[in-house]
Amino acid sequence: MTFNLRLEMIAAGFLTVVSEALTIYTLLALLGISPLIVLFVLPIFWFVQWVVSPYLVGRNTFEVTPYDPTFGWVYHLVSEVAVESRVKPPKVYVADVGYPNAFAHGNYITGKRVAITIPLLNILTPQELRAVVAHEIGHIKHNDVEIGMALGLIPTALSYVSTLLMYAGYFLLFLAGDEVELAMALASLALGGFLFVVTFFLQIFVLWFNRLRESYADYHSVSLLGKGSLNLATALAKIQIYMQKVRLDPFTGIIVTTAPVRVDNTEPYLLVQEWLRKKVSLLTDFLSTHPHPAKRVQMIYSLIGG
Repeated sequence: MTFNLRLEMIAAGFLTVVSEALTIYTLLALLGISPLIVLFVLPIFWFVQWVVSPYLVGRNTFEVTPYDPTFGWVYHLVSEVAVESRVKPPKVYVADVGYPNAFAHGNYITGKRVAITIPLLNILTPQELRAVVAHEIGHIKHNDVEIGMALGLIPTALSYVSTLLMYAGYFLLFLAGDEVELAMALASLALGGFLFVVTFFLQIFVLWFNRLRESYADYHSVSLLGKGSLNLATALAKIQIYMQKVRLDPFTGIIVTTAPVRVDNTEPYLLVQEWLRKKVSLLTDFLSTHPHPAKRVQMIYSLIGG
């Protein structure tokens, strides 16, 4: 299982890099732009993202200290899991948002960070939270933030350019006063649309690689906690159940602030059993950053022989 996972990660990473390199080479050849310009611009773009992203991702969070009367226990739990994983304990943050989640972020300037939302703290048991934290520490141990940002750099840059060209095309189309200006507007829209399609194609490879890194973080939780990682399965089930009960704004898709959602004690176990029996299509999570929870639960159980 672990050999196959590592082999697939190598294949996904290789194909992602090759597809991005061929795409950039083709675009540069068509536009007559020197590759040296891209080799100069992309590292700067990556560095800016690397520096700024912890502040963007970490908005609506506050840092927790070991002496915090409410969340100090969370700090100690994260530190314990990090030490057991042979990782320098990250900074711990709590996010006051309306949905259950945990995520690793940060860099060597801001320090590595693990953030946990208040709804997640409210619905998980300490054992389930430990399993989730082990998953997030796995991301830090595997340097997933840096790797994911590096592989997603070119699709992100192309997406920005595509959006800029599309907006410019619409603006020029609105102001076009003659055939030349109309042609420029249509050319801008066409090039923006083409880059959108290219970005979508590249994103398929990046998402595939991201899903494998999520599985690798799950593997870390299993390798660290053994049968205790079964709590990760019930934690995933509780998150799924919670999100099914949350109301969303039908127009924006934003979570509407509601009273705390209650998750019945038996629901997660029933959902886990359903996932264990479920046959998941390869296309189910094709455009997702995470594997389908049924795939994750089945992998966890197979690793511990359950």
